[in-house]
Amino acid sequence: MNTASHYLAATGNSSYGYFGGGTGTPSVTSRVERIDYSSNDVSALTRGPLTRTSYELAATGNSSYGYFGGGRPGPFSTVDRIDYSNDTATASPKGPLSSLRDSLGATGNESYGYFGSGAPSGYPAGYRYIDKIDYSNDTVTATQKSAFPNLKFEYSATGNKDYGWFGGGNASYLKSIERLDYASDMIWAPTRSNLSPAFSTWSAATGSASFGYWSGKYPGAISTVDRLDYSNDTANTVTKGPLNTARGLHAACSPVANGIGLSPVPVPAAPGAPVPTSGYFGGGISTYPAGTITVDRIDYSNDTATASWRASLTNNVYYGAATGNNSYGYFGGGATPGTLSTVDRIDYATDYQIALTKGPLSVARSLLAATGNSSYGYFGGGGPGPKSSVDRIDYSNDTATAPAKGPLSLARNQLAATGNSSYGYFGGGNPTTSVVDRIDYSNDTATASPKGPLSLARRLLAATGNSSYGYFGGGYPTLSTVDRIDYANDTATASPKGPLSLARGYLAATGNASFGYFAGGLPGPRSTVDRIDYSNDTATASVRGPLSTPVYGNSGFSPVANGL
Repeated sequence: MNTASHYLAATGNSSYGYFGGGTGTPSVTSRVERIDYSSNDVSALTRGPLTRTSYELAATGNSSYGYFGGGRPGPFSTVDRIDYSNDTATASPKGPLSSLRDSLGATGNESYGYFGSGAPSGYPAGYRYIDKIDYSNDTVTATQKSAFPNLKFEYSATGNKDYGWFGGGNASYLKSIERLDYASDMIWAPTRSNLSPAFSTWSAATGSASFGYWSGKYPGAISTVDRLDYSNDTANTVTKGPLNTARGLHAACSPVANGIGLSPVPVPAAPGAPVPTSGYFGGGISTYPAGTITVDRIDYSNDTATASWRASLTNNVYYGAATGNNSYGYFGGGATPGTLSTVDRIDYATDYQIALTKGPLSVARSLLAATGNSSYGYFGGGGPGPKSSVDRIDYSNDTATAPAKGPLSLARNQLAATGNSSYGYFGGGNPTTSVVDRIDYSNDTATASPKGPLSLARRLLAATGNSSYGYFGGGYPTLSTVDRIDYANDTATASPKGPLSLARGYLAATGNASFGYFAGGLPGPRSTVDRIDYSNDTATASVRGPLSTPVYGNSGFSPVANGL
């Protein structure tokens, strides 16, 4: 290159590689330099510049164009396009990214470019979302698609024509590699592989149709090169021959990356169609105070396996509530840590996508509870307050703001709810109580009526059930107790049944007609999932396959819970 640079980005086609932006030259630059692969022993040529000076940006492209997006100072959402057929001209600005960011990564194929995550001016909060640029319509704002299970910034990405691999990054120096499936725009697993211990942040990546290569790091420059075998991408990377000098903050490109020039070797298929009898657990806290967008799916027919990460919520949310019907699951309220009124909807038929935002709750609230039937979802209680109000979501008109219905008999938060097709039961909560309120769905403007209490007062519990019984489990003070409400005799005190496998609060629950699943919780956080067998509910709950990530303050729902 003609000028010393770092914090730059690179992409190219089968003939040329383009390096753009950066700093240390001696200042931030808009410079673009081109390497000719057919004569790569000579100095790069300076080409038309980017529209702005920037560093900590990312780049990808196809055979005709290169796209440079994000960066500092700013941060920027700007995307510049280099036309390889006229590369002496200044790059043209195209549709921006969905948010301002720097320290991001990018990859793509001939049709689409994906710019992932990043941070606002290097601040360690950042974004988890991956933006997609449609090269055939590149004047519009990039569309948010999938999301990372963990915050990623200061990382690098490469891929072939079918998949992109995002590796390394900050947030305690993550070494994980995630795979993006271009056919569904979804990251199918929290982690495919891991880079070797030598790596941390600010490495560079490129590759071929069959392999991806990561090199260098910062701080503490290294010459290490790791290779990922795309055909066996759950195995850890292998260290290959080193660079000729230790470095970091660099950029990489190849004439055969991103599906240019060669066809890829077969890659293991992504998980198949949604399982209609599944349970979902979403949101919560893995590492305080950051919430998570992850939604895990338990396949009831194979519940000893680790839950698979499927959809993503629109916020890093915790202390929310969830319910749904046979077609959709609804997450409402919660904290980020700011209190939310947001309602997200997960479509079971396409449960690998980012949730859609629907009509909000009538008021922002967290530490609430939810249940419902096939037509309506009821979100009650919560804080700050505590609150007694109950909002009803009409599934046939879910873009409207949820109207307030008859309140609970007692204002409270940290409660739990379950029910059947006719009634919803809200139990426990803070102030610490054993009160159980029943909402009559056929008369939901009336104040909920107190029914038989729980066997002991508690808060931060969870509940699920079938058409005949409701089960309230766990809670604080730290408990493993499970109480069963008999809907046919709901004025009686709930009867204690077999306990959970361990005492915990801040957990979530859902289930089907035969089993109830209680997941996550504190002390922890935990990935533990307990299963209650309704036909033998005096026995201690059995431990099943864990969640993909330890979590607490999460929420659960299922298309076949509560007698649906």
